[in-house]
Amino acid sequence: MAGGMAPSLLLLLLLLALDGRPSHACTSIIVGGEATTDGSIYVARTDDTGDARSTVNKLVYHPAQAEPAVFRSNANGLALQLPAPGLAYSAIPVTLADASAGRNASGETAGVNSAGVAVSGTETILNSAAALAADPYNAASGLTEDALPSLLLPQATSARQGVALAGRWVESASIGAGEGFGLLVADAGGAWYLETASGHHWLARRAPDAAIFVSANQGRFQEVDLSDGANVMHSRGLLEFAIDQGLFDPGAGQPFNFFKAFMRDGPSDAKFNYPRVCSLHYRLAGRTSSCTDASQPAFVTPVEQPALLQPGRRMLGLHDVMGGLRDHYDASQHDPYLHRNPSEAYRPIALLRTSAGHVCRLRRTSPAARGLAAINYVAMGMPLLAPFIPIYAGLPGDALPPELTCAASEPDPQSLFWAGRRLQALVFQDFPALAPGSTAAIQAWEADVEARQRPAMERRYAAAAARGDEAQAAGILAEFTADVVAQASRLLQRLTGQAADALGLPGVPPDQELVAMLDAADRAYSFRFHTSNLDLMTDLSAATIT
Repeated sequence: MAGGMAPSLLLLLLLLALDGRPSHACTSIIVGGEATTDGSIYVARTDDTGDARSTVNKLVYHPAQAEPAVFRSNANGLALQLPAPGLAYSAIPVTLADASAGRNASGETAGVNSAGVAVSGTETILNSAAALAADPYNAASGLTEDALPSLLLPQATSARQGVALAGRWVESASIGAGEGFGLLVADAGGAWYLETASGHHWLARRAPDAAIFVSANQGRFQEVDLSDGANVMHSRGLLEFAIDQGLFDPGAGQPFNFFKAFMRDGPSDAKFNYPRVCSLHYRLAGRTSSCTDASQPAFVTPVEQPALLQPGRRMLGLHDVMGGLRDHYDASQHDPYLHRNPSEAYRPIALLRTSAGHVCRLRRTSPAARGLAAINYVAMGMPLLAPFIPIYAGLPGDALPPELTCAASEPDPQSLFWAGRRLQALVFQDFPALAPGSTAAIQAWEADVEARQRPAMERRYAAAAARGDEAQAAGILAEFTADVVAQASRLLQRLTGQAADALGLPGVPPDQELVAMLDAADRAYSFRFHTSNLDLMTDLSAATIT
């Protein structure tokens, strides 16, 4: 690349296409097994969508497919054949398409399959203008968020194999990436994270066992040993591509930095992305005094934020990870909900337009008790005001309670999704007064499930499994799941009634009124990311192309 030359027409068109485009924005967390209290590996993410009610979430079970099937994306023209025999899996869909159209009818955002592999995706990221000018996305038929979990869950037998498969698709000249993304894939042996570099290049890294990794809509990998085949995978010719396209100069005396070579970093990122990473670093690893302290200087840039951290003074547990997905700069000057400040500059992790949050927990168990090895804790809607429900990979597909499977586009009296949305609509009428009691009650219930109910169930399950009584073990899981879901439903109904009373209402308003409340609060606290003209100028000034 020659320095100082005007951007090409291709680059201009690319930037104009990005200008003003709202991004579905998520936050991701990985915690290695040696950083946790019991050796569990955690993979967690929020799925933040366009608004609080157009994306309705529920759980779907997909049985193992005996015959090959063609997957067709809802987002573009991508079509790939799924091999047989396939793997069974349960997942959270974010696309409720008409299956008769012959396309992906669910569009999973996260799930766990019968091999104990968890997939969560995607984390929206943006590659740099210079990288995309050299190797654009394949928007017409490339991989997107709609496709990746739905493609990987039926066929990934290990985390490493799943990452390698996704990487092979990105590299394929006929497929590639349809957008920039980060992808989380894990099993009981470890967790991996993959980032796109451009339309056909990528890098993946296994999170060290004692490490914490977080991502917030921006690339996180920096200096990586590309020769470490046990822990790093990447596209063929990645380094050579960076050198050939002028994205990395080996003669400058600096090591190869993946972020500097391939990632976008504009003015909007400083308010939309940096604070979330910083807050999670503080919450999970105790790094810095506080990211929301008025006396602190400006946020450090991504290349100054370590990609991997170790826990602070203590190991992390399940509730620490759940707390990360519920973070809103709690009680600080930047807490938009406490201060009723929809104009707060720092985008929080906890959003009304989060359609679901999940924490996948991967553990090593005895072969007989393999049904307990993977748990996907799922919160429908905004996790701050919704209980996390433990869903075991060993749960029979026909045992998913209807409260988790029946949600549709209109409110209903049964689903946990709409039960949570009712509470959320009311709490946001007076968040400072109503949220503390509701969140405390939800977290107290979760703590009881973890400390008392779930361990008791696992002991019964393990005993039945050790006797070889698989039917009884499956029944124990089904009974437990139905019970905790019923408890969660009653809890949400009780809290919704209490919120209505506290607001001085004669009762819980009709659904039409609650939806109007939800819409108004969602519009006020949208925190949507838009690529600004200032970002475009930053991209243009940083890009030099031939």
